[in-house]
Amino acid sequence: MLNKPINSKPKIITIIAPNIKNGGGKELLLYLLDYLEENYTEIKVIVYLDSSLSDISEMPNRQIILLSSPIEKIQLFYKKIDNALYFGNLPPLRKANNTMVYFHNPYLLMGIQELYSKSISLFLKYSLQQFYIKHFIKNAHIVACQNTLIENKFNIKYNFMNVKLLPFFRVCSNSTKPQNKIYDFCYVSLAHPHKNHTMLLNALEILSRKNISLTLALTIEVDKTDLIQQIEKINSEKIIKIHNLGVLPKEEVCTLYAQSRCLIFPSKEETFGLGLIEAIDMDLDIIAANLNYVYQVIEPSNVFDPNDPEDCAEVIERYLLEGSHKKSVGLIENEINALINILIEE
Repeated sequence: MLNKPINSKPKIITIIAPNIKNGGGKELLLYLLDYLEENYTEIKVIVYLDSSLSDISEMPNRQIILLSSPIEKIQLFYKKIDNALYFGNLPPLRKANNTMVYFHNPYLLMGIQELYSKSISLFLKYSLQQFYIKHFIKNAHIVACQNTLIENKFNIKYNFMNVKLLPFFRVCSNSTKPQNKIYDFCYVSLAHPHKNHTMLLNALEILSRKNISLTLALTIEVDKTDLIQQIEKINSEKIIKIHNLGVLPKEEVCTLYAQSRCLIFPSKEETFGLGLIEAIDMDLDIIAANLNYVYQVIEPSNVFDPNDPEDCAEVIERYLLEGSHKKSVGLIENEINALINILIEE
């Protein structure tokens, strides 16, 4: 249940989000902006965005400032801005009044060796960002995160104690029309390495060799050549049918959930797992990776080892043969009003 918004005199909230480009971060940002516009009409919102997000429009209470160069972004982080939400993991370079960092990137909690083992590019990018956070997190008054697992890891890694659980999320509208179930499974996610699409496709290849048919809908980018080729190979066997729908807007994601029986969620790293909550809201069964982040958000119908395509294939096969014997249940509340009210405190 959402708490009732607190009435307040006119205020300004500044949202610093030039690091947000796509995926779950963009979805959360859009929800926050829309919610502020609809429910907090006394608040003016100033939003700093990367120039790639020019599709986010100004509104009566919303001013958009697009940044196109790294220098502009550095200058922004050096400004003293009161009542600011740094929505993208990184704190400001200078301390101001009432600043919050919203933390939602699992790579920034990994050890250096783990990052290096994943790829050189991830190591270079996120080890530098970790160094930045360690030196400048003192400039934030509060860090908001989405579950207790992330809270504890952040406390330990960055020695910062004022971390609050403030998860928020947009579920599908009640007006989403019921649909025929045309997909056995769906997985709504961009194809970042930690999202584990390759393991899932390897599991489907195992099932195809066993002559087990199913349908799966994915939402990966069309430029992910290796994954697209693997999908085409599986489809060529004409036993399993994979529909890659590409990147979808929220309304079409909701339609996809309504057309699916079960969400399969093999991701190895999440600070939240937005798709898990979305699927719960749409009354889907959920088969997920057997990892701690999942149990922070939901009780899944079944789980599998995210490093073992054989185990994943076995769980999928069992679901197809027997269905789910356990209803997936959500475990968290939407704290969007609590987050906003912290930002508008005196």
